[in-house]
Amino acid sequence: MMDDMPRRTDSKQRMIAAARRLFREHGYLGTALSDVVSESAAPRGSMYFHFPGGKEELAIEVTLLHAAQRIADINRAAAATGTPAELIAAFIGRERDELVASDYREGCAVAPIVIESTPASGQLSDAARRAFQDLITTLAARFAEKGLAHDNAVRLATNVWSSVEGALILSRVLRSPDPFDMAITQLVATAEANPGL
Repeated sequence: MMDDMPRRTDSKQRMIAAARRLFREHGYLGTALSDVVSESAAPRGSMYFHFPGGKEELAIEVTLLHAAQRIADINRAAAATGTPAELIAAFIGRERDELVASDYREGCAVAPIVIESTPASGQLSDAARRAFQDLITTLAARFAEKGLAHDNAVRLATNVWSSVEGALILSRVLRSPDPFDMAITQLVATAEANPGL
């Protein structure tokens, strides 16, 4: 029985990763649980074994995974840059490059959950709110480490996330990286013109 535990955990992680990719491409409502099972190559009965709360429970896990991966992206970009402007360019540039590499198919995994399910679901709403708060807080902390006052760092981080989410939508529909490039240009110019904001 103990030998089954790593396989079960691996199966659960594969399903979360598959759901994240599918949500990014097809949205929350556009992804069926059977799609997740198929995409993850998980055993058929494993969905309700791992996620007795069904699709909502799976979506919460996707939200946590997506936020954790974006936080890691922020921290990597921060470690490789010296100023808030450089961090903005590196982080948003990575978001742009990832979307382009997916042929404009894979947007944010959390946005469709928010748009398509909340506030109907209190639990999903709370998970999405916490995810975006954590993303803003992390980016603001990295800005503060690079010299911005706390309140200014929070404002700039909020503007960056608003720009990223908007650019994801516009770039997908226009099939162009231009919205990202414009956001980078504008936000970098703001950060450089007002070093302490």
